[in-house]
Amino acid sequence: MHTYAFHTMGCKLNFYDSEVMSSGLEAEGFVRTDDPTQSDLVIINTCTVTNNSDAESRNLIRKYRRKNPRSFIVVTGCYAQAETDAISAMDEVDLVTTNVDKYDVMPIVRAFQGASMMTTESHDIMEKRPAEFRILEKFEAKTRAFIKIQDGCNLRCAYCIIPFVRGNNRSIHIADVIHQIEVLQQQGIEEVVLTGIHIGTWGRDFRPRLHLQNLLEAIEARGLDLWIRISSLDSPEIPDSMIDLMASSQTIVPHLHVPLQSGDNRTLRRMRRIYTREQYRDRVERLRERLPHMCLGADVIVGFPGETDDEFESTYAFLQDIPLDYLHVFPYSNRNGTAASKFEHQVNGRVIKNRARLLRDFSDERRHQHTKRHHGTERMGIVIPKSQNGYQRSVLTDNYIELGIDIQASFEGQRIPVWINAHEQFAVPQLDPVAGR
Repeated sequence: MHTYAFHTMGCKLNFYDSEVMSSGLEAEGFVRTDDPTQSDLVIINTCTVTNNSDAESRNLIRKYRRKNPRSFIVVTGCYAQAETDAISAMDEVDLVTTNVDKYDVMPIVRAFQGASMMTTESHDIMEKRPAEFRILEKFEAKTRAFIKIQDGCNLRCAYCIIPFVRGNNRSIHIADVIHQIEVLQQQGIEEVVLTGIHIGTWGRDFRPRLHLQNLLEAIEARGLDLWIRISSLDSPEIPDSMIDLMASSQTIVPHLHVPLQSGDNRTLRRMRRIYTREQYRDRVERLRERLPHMCLGADVIVGFPGETDDEFESTYAFLQDIPLDYLHVFPYSNRNGTAASKFEHQVNGRVIKNRARLLRDFSDERRHQHTKRHHGTERMGIVIPKSQNGYQRSVLTDNYIELGIDIQASFEGQRIPVWINAHEQFAVPQLDPVAGR
Protein backbone atom coordinates (compact mmCIF):
# COMPACT_ATOMS: atom_id res chain seq x y z
CA MET A 1 0.00 0.00 0.00
CA HIS A 2 1.59 3.25 -1.16
CA THR A 3 0.89 6.67 0.31
CA TYR A 4 0.68 10.07 -1.37
CA ALA A 5 0.43 13.70 -0.27
CA PHE A 6 -0.32 16.99 -1.99
CA HIS A 7 1.12 20.42 -1.44
CA THR A 8 -1.24 22.78 -3.27
CA MET A 9 -0.32 26.40 -3.94
CA GLY A 10 -2.22 29.36 -5.33
CA CYS A 11 -5.85 29.69 -6.32
CA LYS A 12 -9.00 27.79 -5.39
CA LEU A 13 -9.02 26.14 -8.82
CA ASN A 14 -5.70 24.50 -8.00
CA PHE A 15 -7.28 23.01 -4.87
CA TYR A 16 -10.11 21.61 -6.98
CA ASP A 17 -7.55 20.17 -9.42
CA SER A 18 -5.71 18.49 -6.55
CA GLU A 19 -8.95 16.88 -5.39
CA VAL A 20 -9.55 15.49 -8.90
CA MET A 21 -6.04 14.06 -9.04
CA SER A 22 -6.46 12.68 -5.53
CA SER A 23 -9.61 10.79 -6.49
CA GLY A 24 -7.75 9.28 -9.44
CA LEU A 25 -4.84 8.15 -7.29
CA GLU A 26 -7.13 6.59 -4.69
CA ALA A 27 -8.88 4.67 -7.46
CA GLU A 28 -5.45 3.19 -8.22
CA GLY A 29 -4.97 2.07 -4.63
CA PHE A 30 -2.94 4.96 -3.17
CA VAL A 31 -3.74 6.18 0.35
CA ARG A 32 -3.68 9.90 1.15
CA THR A 33 -1.64 11.37 3.99
CA ASP A 34 -1.24 14.94 5.22
CA ASP A 35 2.56 14.87 5.48
CA PRO A 36 4.66 15.15 2.29
CA THR A 37 7.80 14.46 4.30
CA GLN A 38 6.56 10.94 5.08
CA SER A 39 4.73 9.94 1.87
CA ASP A 40 5.90 7.63 -0.90
CA LEU A 41 4.51 9.95 -3.57
CA VAL A 42 4.59 13.76 -3.26
CA ILE A 43 2.66 15.97 -5.71
CA ILE A 44 3.37 19.70 -5.71
CA ASN A 45 0.60 21.58 -7.50
CA THR A 46 2.25 24.89 -8.32
CA CYS A 47 1.27 28.50 -8.98
CA THR A 48 3.06 30.96 -11.28
CA VAL A 49 1.14 34.19 -10.75
CA THR A 50 4.27 35.96 -9.40
CA ASN A 51 8.04 35.49 -9.31
CA ASN A 52 7.70 34.80 -5.59
CA SER A 53 5.36 31.86 -6.23
CA ASP A 54 7.87 30.42 -8.72
CA ALA A 55 10.63 30.73 -6.14
CA GLU A 56 8.43 29.16 -3.47
CA SER A 57 7.74 26.21 -5.78
CA ARG A 58 11.45 25.59 -6.29
CA ASN A 59 12.09 25.88 -2.55
CA LEU A 60 9.33 23.35 -1.80
CA ILE A 61 10.73 20.89 -4.33
CA ARG A 62 14.15 21.07 -2.70
CA LYS A 63 12.69 20.96 0.81
CA TYR A 64 10.65 17.79 0.21
CA ARG A 65 13.55 16.05 -1.50
CA ARG A 66 15.83 16.95 1.41
CA LYS A 67 13.35 15.83 4.08
CA ASN A 68 12.06 12.80 2.18
CA PRO A 69 14.89 11.59 -0.07
CA ARG A 70 13.19 8.28 -0.94
CA SER A 71 9.93 9.86 -2.14
CA PHE A 72 8.80 10.14 -5.76
CA ILE A 73 8.27 13.85 -6.46
CA VAL A 74 5.80 15.03 -9.11
CA VAL A 75 5.44 18.69 -10.08
CA THR A 76 2.28 19.90 -11.80
CA GLY A 77 0.22 23.10 -12.10
CA CYS A 78 0.80 26.48 -13.65
CA TYR A 79 4.54 26.80 -12.94
CA ALA A 80 5.01 23.33 -14.43
CA GLN A 81 3.12 24.50 -17.51
CA ALA A 82 5.14 27.70 -17.85
CA GLU A 83 8.60 26.24 -17.19
CA THR A 84 8.34 22.55 -18.03
CA ASP A 85 11.92 22.12 -19.22
CA ALA A 86 13.47 24.06 -16.33
CA ILE A 87 11.61 22.00 -13.72
CA SER A 88 12.35 18.74 -15.53
CA ALA A 89 16.04 19.63 -15.31
CA MET A 90 15.94 19.84 -11.49
CA ASP A 91 17.68 16.87 -9.91
CA GLU A 92 15.04 16.69 -7.19
CA VAL A 93 12.12 16.15 -9.63
CA ASP A 94 11.03 12.69 -10.81
CA LEU A 95 8.12 13.68 -13.06
CA VAL A 96 6.53 16.82 -14.51
CA THR A 97 2.92 16.76 -15.67
CA THR A 98 1.41 19.94 -17.08
CA ASN A 99 -2.03 21.54 -16.86
CA VAL A 100 -2.90 19.95 -20.20
CA ASP A 101 -2.99 16.43 -18.80
CA LYS A 102 -2.98 16.79 -15.03
CA TYR A 103 -6.33 15.01 -14.51
CA ASP A 104 -4.90 11.82 -16.05
CA VAL A 105 -2.99 10.23 -13.16
CA MET A 106 -1.93 7.09 -15.05
CA PRO A 107 1.38 8.62 -16.23
CA ILE A 108 2.12 9.38 -12.56
CA VAL A 109 1.23 5.83 -11.53
CA ARG A 110 3.33 4.26 -14.30
CA ALA A 111 6.32 6.49 -13.56
CA PHE A 112 6.04 5.74 -9.84
CA GLN A 113 6.06 2.04 -10.66
CA GLY A 114 9.32 2.38 -12.55
CA ALA A 115 8.68 3.84 -15.98
CA SER A 116 11.28 6.32 -17.22
CA MET A 117 11.13 10.05 -16.47
CA MET A 118 8.76 11.88 -18.79
CA THR A 119 6.64 14.98 -19.21
CA THR A 120 3.05 14.55 -20.33
CA GLU A 121 1.65 16.91 -22.89
CA SER A 122 -0.58 15.62 -25.66
CA HIS A 123 -1.62 18.97 -27.07
CA ASP A 124 -1.08 22.70 -26.70
CA ILE A 125 -2.76 24.49 -23.78
CA MET A 126 -4.23 27.09 -26.16
CA GLU A 127 -5.91 24.50 -28.34
CA LYS A 128 -9.68 24.94 -28.44
CA ARG A 129 -11.33 22.08 -26.55
CA PRO A 130 -13.96 21.47 -23.86
CA ALA A 131 -13.11 22.06 -20.21
CA GLU A 132 -11.93 18.99 -18.35
CA PHE A 133 -14.27 18.07 -15.51
CA ARG A 134 -14.67 15.20 -13.08
CA ILE A 135 -17.42 14.61 -10.53
CA LEU A 136 -15.87 14.54 -7.06
CA GLU A 137 -17.52 12.10 -4.68
CA LYS A 138 -15.94 13.91 -1.73
CA PHE A 139 -13.87 16.99 -0.92
CA GLU A 140 -11.00 16.53 1.52
CA ALA A 141 -11.67 19.73 3.51
CA LYS A 142 -15.15 18.43 4.43
CA THR A 143 -16.35 21.94 5.32
CA ARG A 144 -16.10 24.22 2.28
CA ALA A 145 -15.74 22.75 -1.21
CA PHE A 146 -14.38 24.46 -4.32
CA ILE A 147 -16.17 23.55 -7.55
CA LYS A 148 -14.74 24.26 -10.97
CA ILE A 149 -17.31 25.91 -13.24
CA GLN A 150 -14.86 27.35 -15.77
CA ASP A 151 -11.20 27.32 -16.81
CA GLY A 152 -8.96 29.65 -18.82
CA CYS A 153 -9.23 33.30 -19.77
CA ASN A 154 -9.71 35.19 -23.06
CA LEU A 155 -8.39 38.50 -21.69
CA ARG A 156 -4.80 39.51 -22.18
CA CYS A 157 -4.14 41.88 -19.31
CA ALA A 158 -0.66 43.29 -19.69
CA TYR A 159 0.69 41.87 -16.40
CA CYS A 160 -0.85 38.39 -16.42
CA ILE A 161 0.74 35.10 -17.46
CA ILE A 162 -2.23 32.93 -16.46
CA PRO A 163 -4.02 32.71 -19.88
CA PHE A 164 -0.84 31.23 -21.33
CA VAL A 165 -0.71 28.44 -18.73
CA ARG A 166 -4.46 27.81 -18.45
CA GLY A 167 -5.65 28.42 -22.02
CA ASN A 168 -8.75 30.21 -23.23
CA ASN A 169 -12.19 30.33 -21.60
CA ARG A 170 -13.93 26.96 -21.30
CA SER A 171 -17.16 26.45 -19.34
CA ILE A 172 -18.65 23.50 -17.46
CA HIS A 173 -22.25 22.67 -18.38
CA ILE A 174 -25.07 23.57 -15.99
CA ALA A 175 -26.14 19.95 -15.46
CA ASP A 176 -22.62 18.92 -14.45
CA VAL A 177 -22.24 21.82 -12.00
CA ILE A 178 -25.57 21.12 -10.34
CA HIS A 179 -24.89 17.38 -10.16
CA GLN A 180 -21.55 18.08 -8.47
CA ILE A 181 -23.17 20.40 -5.94
CA GLU A 182 -25.86 17.84 -5.14
CA VAL A 183 -23.28 15.07 -4.66
CA LEU A 184 -21.32 17.23 -2.20
CA GLN A 185 -24.49 18.25 -0.36
CA GLN A 186 -25.25 14.56 0.17
CA GLN A 187 -21.78 14.24 1.71
CA GLY A 188 -22.63 16.95 4.26
CA ILE A 189 -20.81 19.88 2.63
CA GLU A 190 -22.49 23.11 3.78
CA GLU A 191 -20.75 25.60 1.47
CA VAL A 192 -19.67 25.46 -2.17
CA VAL A 193 -17.39 28.07 -3.73
CA LEU A 194 -17.85 28.47 -7.49
CA THR A 195 -14.38 28.88 -8.89
CA GLY A 196 -12.39 29.15 -12.10
CA ILE A 197 -9.87 31.43 -13.76
CA HIS A 198 -12.41 33.99 -15.03
CA ILE A 199 -15.84 32.80 -13.94
CA GLY A 200 -17.58 35.97 -15.13
CA THR A 201 -17.10 34.65 -18.67
CA TRP A 202 -18.87 31.39 -17.89
CA GLY A 203 -21.18 30.40 -20.75
CA ARG A 204 -19.73 32.67 -23.41
CA ASP A 205 -18.25 29.69 -25.24
CA PHE A 206 -21.61 27.90 -25.42
CA ARG A 207 -23.96 28.06 -28.38
CA PRO A 208 -26.38 29.59 -27.72
CA ARG A 209 -24.30 31.86 -25.53
CA LEU A 210 -25.14 31.96 -21.83
CA HIS A 211 -24.35 34.27 -18.92
CA LEU A 212 -23.23 33.34 -15.41
CA GLN A 213 -26.60 34.53 -14.19
CA ASN A 214 -28.21 31.61 -16.06
CA LEU A 215 -26.11 29.19 -14.01
CA LEU A 216 -26.90 30.98 -10.73
CA GLU A 217 -30.62 30.96 -11.51
CA ALA A 218 -30.49 27.23 -12.27
CA ILE A 219 -28.72 26.55 -8.97
CA GLU A 220 -31.18 28.75 -7.08
CA ALA A 221 -34.12 26.90 -8.63
CA ARG A 222 -32.92 23.59 -7.14
CA GLY A 223 -33.71 24.78 -3.61
CA LEU A 224 -30.44 23.40 -2.25
CA ASP A 225 -29.77 23.46 1.48
CA LEU A 226 -26.24 24.85 1.37
CA TRP A 227 -24.42 28.08 0.67
CA ILE A 228 -23.12 29.14 -2.73
CA ARG A 229 -20.21 31.57 -2.64
CA ILE A 230 -19.06 33.30 -5.85
CA SER A 231 -15.30 33.60 -5.86
CA SER A 232 -14.57 36.61 -8.09
CA LEU A 233 -16.25 38.73 -10.77
CA ASP A 234 -14.97 41.69 -12.79
CA SER A 235 -17.21 44.73 -12.41
CA PRO A 236 -18.56 44.76 -16.03
CA GLU A 237 -19.83 41.20 -15.42
CA ILE A 238 -22.26 42.22 -12.64
CA PRO A 239 -25.51 43.54 -14.15
CA ASP A 240 -28.29 44.92 -11.97
CA SER A 241 -30.32 41.76 -12.59
CA MET A 242 -27.56 39.62 -11.03
CA ILE A 243 -27.34 41.95 -8.04
CA ASP A 244 -31.10 41.64 -7.59
CA LEU A 245 -30.77 37.84 -7.76
CA MET A 246 -28.09 37.88 -5.07
CA ALA A 247 -30.17 40.17 -2.88
CA SER A 248 -33.20 37.87 -3.01
CA SER A 249 -31.33 34.57 -2.95
CA GLN A 250 -31.70 32.01 -0.20
CA THR A 251 -28.53 30.27 -1.39
CA ILE A 252 -25.96 32.81 -2.63
CA VAL A 253 -24.12 34.39 0.29
CA PRO A 254 -23.51 38.18 0.54
CA HIS A 255 -19.81 38.21 -0.30
CA LEU A 256 -18.09 39.09 -3.56
CA HIS A 257 -14.53 39.73 -4.68
CA VAL A 258 -14.40 42.37 -7.44
CA PRO A 259 -10.83 42.82 -8.79
CA LEU A 260 -9.81 46.46 -9.16
CA GLN A 261 -6.01 46.33 -9.80
CA SER A 262 -5.78 50.14 -9.94
CA GLY A 263 -7.99 53.08 -9.07
CA ASP A 264 -6.36 55.31 -11.71
CA ASN A 265 -7.68 55.26 -15.28
CA ARG A 266 -4.26 55.87 -16.80
CA THR A 267 -2.85 52.81 -15.07
CA LEU A 268 -5.92 50.74 -15.95
CA ARG A 269 -5.43 51.53 -19.64
CA ARG A 270 -1.80 50.42 -19.52
CA MET A 271 -2.89 47.26 -17.72
CA ARG A 272 -5.43 46.60 -20.52
CA ARG A 273 -8.26 46.24 -18.05
CA ILE A 274 -11.82 46.35 -19.38
CA TYR A 275 -13.37 49.05 -17.17
CA THR A 276 -12.80 52.52 -15.75
CA ARG A 277 -12.79 53.61 -12.13
CA GLU A 278 -16.16 55.30 -12.71
CA GLN A 279 -17.73 52.05 -13.93
CA TYR A 280 -16.17 50.14 -11.03
CA ARG A 281 -17.52 52.65 -8.50
CA ASP A 282 -21.01 52.32 -9.96
CA ARG A 283 -21.03 48.54 -9.50
CA VAL A 284 -19.66 48.35 -5.95
CA GLU A 285 -21.93 51.15 -4.78
CA ARG A 286 -24.90 49.38 -6.35
CA LEU A 287 -23.91 46.15 -4.60
CA ARG A 288 -23.63 47.94 -1.25
CA GLU A 289 -26.98 49.65 -1.78
CA ARG A 290 -28.84 46.41 -2.50
CA LEU A 291 -26.91 44.23 -0.02
CA PRO A 292 -25.84 46.48 2.88
CA HIS A 293 -24.44 43.55 4.90
CA MET A 294 -22.34 42.29 1.99
CA CYS A 295 -18.57 41.91 2.24
CA LEU A 296 -16.80 43.40 -0.79
CA GLY A 297 -13.16 42.68 -1.56
CA ALA A 298 -10.75 43.60 -4.34
CA ASP A 299 -7.33 42.86 -5.80
CA VAL A 300 -4.92 45.79 -6.22
CA ILE A 301 -1.53 45.71 -7.95
CA VAL A 302 1.03 48.27 -6.78
CA GLY A 303 4.09 49.33 -8.75
CA PHE A 304 2.80 48.49 -12.23
CA PRO A 305 5.29 49.88 -14.79
CA GLY A 306 4.91 53.63 -15.11
CA GLU A 307 2.81 54.00 -11.92
CA THR A 308 3.78 57.46 -10.73
CA ASP A 309 3.35 58.84 -7.24
CA ASP A 310 0.37 60.77 -8.56
CA GLU A 311 -1.25 57.64 -10.01
CA PHE A 312 -0.74 55.71 -6.79
CA GLU A 313 -2.20 58.57 -4.74
CA SER A 314 -5.16 58.57 -7.14
CA THR A 315 -5.67 54.86 -6.42
CA TYR A 316 -5.33 55.35 -2.66
CA ALA A 317 -7.84 58.21 -2.64
CA PHE A 318 -10.25 56.17 -4.76
CA LEU A 319 -10.04 53.21 -2.37
CA GLN A 320 -10.84 55.47 0.57
CA ASP A 321 -13.94 56.70 -1.24
CA ILE A 322 -15.59 53.41 -2.25
CA PRO A 323 -17.27 50.70 -0.11
CA LEU A 324 -14.66 47.93 -0.01
CA ASP A 325 -14.07 45.77 3.07
CA TYR A 326 -10.67 44.24 2.33
CA LEU A 327 -7.90 44.14 -0.28
CA HIS A 328 -5.57 41.51 -1.67
CA VAL A 329 -2.46 43.59 -2.38
CA PHE A 330 0.02 42.35 -4.98
CA PRO A 331 3.38 44.01 -5.59
CA TYR A 332 3.85 44.02 -9.37
CA SER A 333 5.78 40.98 -10.57
CA ASN A 334 7.52 41.11 -13.95
CA ARG A 335 6.48 37.96 -15.83
CA ASN A 336 8.33 36.95 -18.99
CA GLY A 337 5.94 36.57 -21.91
CA THR A 338 3.57 39.33 -20.79
CA ALA A 339 3.22 42.69 -22.50
CA ALA A 340 4.17 44.59 -19.32
CA SER A 341 7.56 42.83 -19.13
CA LYS A 342 8.64 45.03 -22.06
CA PHE A 343 7.22 48.28 -20.66
CA GLU A 344 9.56 51.09 -19.74
CA HIS A 345 9.64 52.91 -16.38
CA GLN A 346 9.72 49.89 -14.07
CA VAL A 347 9.05 51.07 -10.50
CA ASN A 348 11.75 50.85 -7.83
CA GLY A 349 11.34 47.84 -5.53
CA ARG A 350 11.56 49.91 -2.33
CA VAL A 351 8.77 52.17 -3.62
CA ILE A 352 6.62 49.13 -4.42
CA LYS A 353 7.18 47.72 -0.93
CA ASN A 354 6.15 50.98 0.74
CA ARG A 355 3.01 51.30 -1.38
CA ALA A 356 2.03 47.71 -0.63
CA ARG A 357 2.49 48.26 3.12
CA LEU A 358 0.25 51.33 3.02
CA LEU A 359 -2.55 49.47 1.23
CA ARG A 360 -2.28 46.43 3.50
CA ASP A 361 -2.65 48.66 6.54
CA PHE A 362 -5.69 50.22 4.86
CA SER A 363 -7.11 46.75 4.19
CA ASP A 364 -6.66 45.71 7.83
CA GLU A 365 -8.59 48.78 8.96
CA ARG A 366 -11.40 48.20 6.47
CA ARG A 367 -11.71 44.55 7.47
CA HIS A 368 -11.94 45.62 11.12
CA GLN A 369 -14.62 48.18 10.23
CA HIS A 370 -16.61 45.47 8.41
CA THR A 371 -16.57 43.31 11.53
CA LYS A 372 -17.32 46.28 13.77
CA ARG A 373 -20.44 47.17 11.74
CA HIS A 374 -21.86 43.80 12.71
CA HIS A 375 -20.95 43.91 16.40
CA GLY A 376 -23.81 42.66 18.55
CA THR A 377 -25.65 41.05 15.65
CA GLU A 378 -26.46 37.44 14.92
CA ARG A 379 -25.33 35.80 11.67
CA MET A 380 -25.04 32.30 10.35
CA GLY A 381 -21.54 30.89 10.10
CA ILE A 382 -19.69 27.69 9.25
CA VAL A 383 -17.40 26.23 11.91
CA ILE A 384 -13.94 25.57 10.48
CA PRO A 385 -11.12 23.54 12.09
CA LYS A 386 -8.67 26.38 12.63
CA SER A 387 -7.75 27.81 16.01
CA GLN A 388 -7.73 31.60 16.19
CA ASN A 389 -6.99 34.22 18.84
CA GLY A 390 -6.67 31.53 21.48
CA TYR A 391 -10.03 29.94 20.63
CA GLN A 392 -10.49 26.29 19.74
CA ARG A 393 -11.83 26.88 16.25
CA SER A 394 -12.99 29.58 13.86
CA VAL A 395 -16.31 30.45 12.34
CA LEU A 396 -16.77 32.04 8.91
CA THR A 397 -20.01 33.94 8.51
CA ASP A 398 -22.03 34.18 5.32
CA ASN A 399 -20.71 37.74 4.84
CA TYR A 400 -17.08 36.70 5.30
CA ILE A 401 -16.31 37.60 8.90
CA GLU A 402 -13.88 35.14 10.46
CA LEU A 403 -13.76 34.96 14.25
CA GLY A 404 -12.49 32.65 16.97
CA ILE A 405 -15.05 30.38 18.62
CA ASP A 406 -15.04 27.81 21.41
CA ILE A 407 -17.13 24.87 20.28
CA GLN A 408 -16.81 21.09 20.11
CA ALA A 409 -15.11 19.40 17.16
CA SER A 410 -18.41 17.71 16.28
CA PHE A 411 -19.66 21.06 14.97
CA GLU A 412 -16.88 21.43 12.37
CA GLY A 413 -18.40 21.95 8.93
CA GLN A 414 -21.84 22.82 10.33
CA ARG A 415 -23.70 26.09 9.87
CA ILE A 416 -24.75 27.59 13.15
CA PRO A 417 -26.09 30.95 14.37
CA VAL A 418 -23.45 33.04 16.15
CA TRP A 419 -23.38 36.32 18.04
CA ILE A 420 -20.56 38.61 16.90
CA ASN A 421 -18.27 40.32 19.38
CA ALA A 422 -16.20 42.62 17.17
CA HIS A 423 -14.29 44.19 20.07
CA GLU A 424 -12.84 40.89 21.29
CA GLN A 425 -12.80 39.22 17.85
CA PHE A 426 -14.79 36.15 18.80
CA ALA A 427 -18.23 34.65 18.19
CA VAL A 428 -20.64 33.11 20.65
CA PRO A 429 -22.65 30.08 19.45
CA GLN A 430 -26.40 30.67 19.64
CA LEU A 431 -27.43 27.05 20.06
CA ASP A 432 -30.48 25.36 21.49
CA PRO A 433 -29.12 23.76 24.70
CA VAL A 434 -31.46 20.78 24.25
CA ALA A 435 -31.33 20.19 20.50
CA GLY A 436 -27.63 21.05 20.34
CA ARG A 437 -28.02 23.55 17.51
